[in-house]
Amino acid sequence: MPEMRKPKFDVALSFASEDRPYVQKVAAALKDAGISVFYDNYEQVALWGKDLYTHLDKVYRQESRYCVLFVSEHYAERVWTNHERRSAQARAIRENREYVLPARFDETPIDGLPDTVGYLDISNMRPKEFARLVREKVGSKYSKPGFPRRVDRLWAAMNIPKSDKEGRERVHAIAYSFYNALRKMTPAERSAVAGVLLFGCDAELPGGVHISLDLLSRMLQQSKDELLDNLAAVRSLNVKVKVRESFLDISHGELAPEDKDLLLSYWSRSAPWDDDATTVVTNAVRCASDHFCMDHGVKVVAALDFSRLAKSSLDLLAKDPNDGVD
Repeated sequence: MPEMRKPKFDVALSFASEDRPYVQKVAAALKDAGISVFYDNYEQVALWGKDLYTHLDKVYRQESRYCVLFVSEHYAERVWTNHERRSAQARAIRENREYVLPARFDETPIDGLPDTVGYLDISNMRPKEFARLVREKVGSKYSKPGFPRRVDRLWAAMNIPKSDKEGRERVHAIAYSFYNALRKMTPAERSAVAGVLLFGCDAELPGGVHISLDLLSRMLQQSKDELLDNLAAVRSLNVKVKVRESFLDISHGELAPEDKDLLLSYWSRSAPWDDDATTVVTNAVRCASDHFCMDHGVKVVAALDFSRLAKSSLDLLAKDPNDGVD
């Protein structure tokens, strides 16, 4: 059988129907984190009309990077779970690597699953905490370009409570309009804009974010002329940049380069009378990239990856004292 070049799914979940309430929460947390997950309820249309025996064998044998087995007394009794397990184990034997990841609700022995295979005890583990561990196993990666329907982390950064529905809708609309503006830019233009918002000083908000042209040039490794050209080009996308004389106060005969100060602001068509649009997009860019170093943060924004504005994208909602019990 030919080796699969690129898995369709990061993780395939194999479980008994009795354990669905737990597994469903794991699947949702993984999906929110940008992990491609095979979970039957997400594949109802794809499974419709297919020979399930053949199709599921392909999913668990070929199309996933890892397979998580949710071991329980119910799992051991089901025909379909044993079919999925055999397909997954055939893959693990063929590739001689860690592919099958057992997660145990109890100590039920499973035919063909050696006791020597490392497992996680999830009998007292919250679904979101387990999903965080799965995400660590899969490994961090840039998500696909996209903008989430909920921007919980952005709302939190701007201290907008759940009760302020209008405020949340306003912030989402402004941030999404900025995302759409970025989509119309070249990668170099996106990097220039993201660089100002990430490396710049926000002391003048809501009026704008400012930064030394020399510093921006050094941080992005673009020439000053190239930066000025890129920032001027996005004026039609409602990103305005003013060039000012250097704000540095040089005294006592210190040497200093000739420099300019850039002030970037954003106007949103979604909220044309809102004076706080620049504050919203500054927070959006910083929330989207705040668990990367700044250099990689620019690349995240340039790649149009705003998935981490969703609260669960970063930490899968683990350890949130305000969350209800799963």
